[in-house]
Amino acid sequence: MRWSERIETDLSRRSTVIKTERGDVEVAREGDGIPVLMIHGSPGGFDQGLMYGRHLRDNGCELIALSRPGFLRTPLSSGQTPTEQADLYAAVLDALEIDQVTVLGYSSGGPSAVLFAAHHPGRVRSLLLDSAVLEHYNFSPGLVERLLLYSLLFSSFGAWFWHTVSQCWPKVAASVLVDSSSTGLDKAQRRAAVEWILDDQERLKVFQGMLTSLIAPWKIRRAGYNNDGDNDNDLAPLPIAEITCSTMITHGLNDGLVPVELAIRASESLKSAELVLIDEGHHFLPIDRHFQAAMERRLQFVHSDK
Repeated sequence: MRWSERIETDLSRRSTVIKTERGDVEVAREGDGIPVLMIHGSPGGFDQGLMYGRHLRDNGCELIALSRPGFLRTPLSSGQTPTEQADLYAAVLDALEIDQVTVLGYSSGGPSAVLFAAHHPGRVRSLLLDSAVLEHYNFSPGLVERLLLYSLLFSSFGAWFWHTVSQCWPKVAASVLVDSSSTGLDKAQRRAAVEWILDDQERLKVFQGMLTSLIAPWKIRRAGYNNDGDNDNDLAPLPIAEITCSTMITHGLNDGLVPVELAIRASESLKSAELVLIDEGHHFLPIDRHFQAAMERRLQFVHSDK
């Protein structure tokens, strides 16, 4: 069995495809406690949601991680636009017989998470937005260079290559991830960020799982990634000011993929939102060395909003 087939088989064992009124959706659940709907980034899948939300799972929350349309075993026909995906989330909760959830929208999962909170306010207890795409933005020259690097990652060969590198030479892979997802960090800061990831086996496992969730197997993440690119390019203004639930917006000050200004402007549109900015923070917050304080505040926020 090829390496990608082994990963694909393992993914199918960890999740279930459920039928909803709006189409099939792949879902996995872990943990006990406050239900948290994990809306992953791009590329991604339910596995990214589970890995990203481990700090919540380990602290009194149940993760409900789905694969957005076009990723893994959720067909693109279940919802191509952010609005359709937001309605799909409500259908998922109906199928699972869950009334309300806390929602975490990460990166390109941000638009559909915002629309879900705005259009289905009775289903959302609270909203967490991490490194989220919250408006259309133009790529900076540095971001174009990073996306060109990502284009080398996002291919069948790139997936095999970087998966292998992350397992055999994790320092190399961590360095590439930090460099490609941050901006404005000097050499010493980037080195410290990498060493922090490698210094703990659990953090290393999260890093390796996050990287795999971006790229492998590429053939079953490609459609969703391409669709997200189209949606991000044509993104209409989001109804952020219409959100009525408690909201926390968390963003790295040195995020090199989604500019921190998006988070700041969103918090200004939603005056009641709590804005948490992470010093030296890159795009992958759970494996950022300055995330701990934000994580502790998040747990207080989630548990106080029962």
